[in-house]
Amino acid sequence: MERDRFPVVVHVLLLRADSLFLLRRANTGFLDGYYALPGGHQHQGEGVSSAAARECTEETGVSAPELTPVCVLPYRSGHHQGLNFVFEARRWTGEPGIAEPDLFDAAGWFPLDALPEPHAVWIPDVLGLRAAGTWYREFHWDRRAPL
Repeated sequence: MERDRFPVVVHVLLLRADSLFLLRRANTGFLDGYYALPGGHQHQGEGVSSAAARECTEETGVSAPELTPVCVLPYRSGHHQGLNFVFEARRWTGEPGIAEPDLFDAAGWFPLDALPEPHAVWIPDVLGLRAAGTWYREFHWDRRAPL
């Protein structure tokens, strides 16, 4: 019997004062036009935090060798299901920008209380969990919402 397999997705919070760095997705086939955290899929044989550091560097051009776990969000929407691991970079080297222009068409620092629209629906949940010091929440979103 074959076991079900679900992706592990990693994300990194880059925070400066009361601002969050976000990238607007383009040409990815998933949430294109939406602002999202730097991140992506864990590769086979790779640690979860190592995957987050790698994705952060690939997408923003910054090196964030020391990541702090923030929360875990198992997600489910229609036929999509997996695990989101969110980390915070407390320090990094370089200035965040668009390091993969074929996947992102805009980026910037945005106030935590005025995120750009549209943004990935789970970002406010991540920020709320971080503020509350809570590390876990199962996340379900309506399949009719744009993927």
